[in-house]
Amino acid sequence: MSANRFFSICALACLSAPICVAQVPASAPKETTRAADPADPLTAKAKVAGQHAHRSLSIETKKIPSELAEVFSLPPRCDADGNFYIRTNPEGDEGVRKLNSKGERVALFQAKSQDLKVNRPTDFSIGPDGDVYQIVNVWDISQYVFAYKSDGSVRSEIKLQTGFRFSPYLVGVFPSGDLLVSGLKYDHDRNNPVTWPFTGIFSSGGDLRKELVLEDDQKIDDLAASGDPKVASVQNPSFNHAVSQGAMATAQDGNVYLMRRLSPAIFYAISAGGEVVRRFTVDSGEESFMPVTMHIAGSRIAVLFRQEQTRKEIIKVIDLEGHEVATYDEPVKDGRPALGMAFVCYTNNPEEFTFLTTMENDRLGLVIASPR
Repeated sequence: MSANRFFSICALACLSAPICVAQVPASAPKETTRAADPADPLTAKAKVAGQHAHRSLSIETKKIPSELAEVFSLPPRCDADGNFYIRTNPEGDEGVRKLNSKGERVALFQAKSQDLKVNRPTDFSIGPDGDVYQIVNVWDISQYVFAYKSDGSVRSEIKLQTGFRFSPYLVGVFPSGDLLVSGLKYDHDRNNPVTWPFTGIFSSGGDLRKELVLEDDQKIDDLAASGDPKVASVQNPSFNHAVSQGAMATAQDGNVYLMRRLSPAIFYAISAGGEVVRRFTVDSGEESFMPVTMHIAGSRIAVLFRQEQTRKEIIKVIDLEGHEVATYDEPVKDGRPALGMAFVCYTNNPEEFTFLTTMENDRLGLVIASPR
């Protein structure tokens, strides 16, 4: 399989489905934008470098001989130890594969149950302790999160008990073991396809501790109801891509950061008690660029933006307060974008952005981009 084929297949999938499936190697009060504090050292550093000036990246490509090409679902993840987590082909040994920094597979997390008939496992996250938590749809109206042990076996099947119908899309984990889940809530009338943004804090046993009404929920719902193509799906009006294609991750401050897929991207830092600690927006500088995903490393967040028509990408780095640190242009090699379609990891010591790509002989490759 050529790298060109990988890019084209992934691009088509991302445009047509809430979950992008790509052919690559295996193994969602008044809106305000937070202004940067001039006294903040990170802000000052950004201004010295040119706060709105785009910086360049150099790339290094590494081949992972142990892993062959296969279908996987975006987005992949990584942990603080440099391990990569990839959700693999639903037609093969579906599961989340854990690869170490050398690309060697060290675990496979599969949603297998003796008591439940699993339909489809979807989004997953890595908890502060390194455990894996995954949303699992079953052949029932109930929704579950499976928590896995380090060896890949299921530790617990957490039934999300809400008392109403909803579809979860994103899950995050607090240090306490409680969960933050974001999704879409259905109308009580099953014949009404309308949905509303839902965000809730659940105990580790699945009890709904608190439902959160976020500042932009009404705006997001209004955009979907009006058919705005940035958030609405022509094929399925019940989808709201600002919610379903957002992102979520836990930071070192113990808060879970929820990103809504809008331009500018909207971020909420949410505490385990259900308090919105802060809200800020991240602007790519170009309205046509939409946020694809984000990763958190230490006290910084890297947000990948993409222009769908041109496939051009930029990376915006901010701190946990929303202050801009740097903006990076996608490097070009031989006249082609060089990063690849799957942003798998961000590290800040040293600062690196790691992407998955396809190498020769259908092997998995890593594109590692670092500031020049």
